[in-house]
Amino acid sequence: MISEADMTLGRDYRGIDPRGWLVSEKLDGCRAYWDGSRLWTRGGKVIEAPAWFTAGLPEGVALDGEVWACRGNLQTARLAVQHGRWARHLRLMVFDSPQAPGTWPDRMAAARKALAGARHAECVTWTTCRSRAQLRAEYFRVTQAGGEGLRLRAPAVDGYERGRTSNLLKVKSPCHLH
Repeated sequence: MISEADMTLGRDYRGIDPRGWLVSEKLDGCRAYWDGSRLWTRGGKVIEAPAWFTAGLPEGVALDGEVWACRGNLQTARLAVQHGRWARHLRLMVFDSPQAPGTWPDRMAAARKALAGARHAECVTWTTCRSRAQLRAEYFRVTQAGGEGLRLRAPAVDGYERGRTSNLLKVKSPCHLH
């Protein structure tokens, strides 16, 4: 069984200098952890995903991500995860590979390789933050397009962290971007 304690959980961004941190969109979906054979919710319940959705997910390889239905469609993801109403446009958006060694970019490279045969799963994309101005611009670009916000990752942390960490920050409000 997988539970919240097995997953990396971020803290809120509070205005630290973001230069050098890795930035990706914070997706508004339902957290899903692939243990190598089945999907789990953050609360430790099995997600009864159809075979077409899990086809190509790697056996024996753990992946941390979200069931996502595109910006502004949290309800579609929730209906799938909680009530089994799966729509073909749903994706498992992977944002970590817990068993892979190395830093987050190393683990994401391993995840990308492991997902080579998956039809309904992909890895999040990211960039290296160069300045507060870039972070602010990216935040407004994403939120104005209907996104929830951003995630910042400390680039040099070795290994997957479980529980709350200051090495993963959620940017969900513009108040700390100045």
